[in-house]
Amino acid sequence: MKSTPCEFEVIKDVYWDNWGRLVKVFRKGEMCEGELWPDGTVSAESTIYDGISDQVDPDCIVIRKS
Repeated sequence: MKSTPCEFEVIKDVYWDNWGRLVKVFRKGEMCEGELWPDGTVSAESTIYDGISDQVDPDCIVIRKS
């Protein structure tokens, strides 16, 4: 599968699981760049932790450009 670049707005803080502990990885109000996948999921690198990337909860973002 091939992804396309996208830009999204974070509408709710985003947390990822880090060995059983939820860690904030995106802050509400941020505009971020990520990858939009054919199945509609978005992946991105955290704006708080360098080099850490994963899928972003679709309920926490609004895609602004794809």
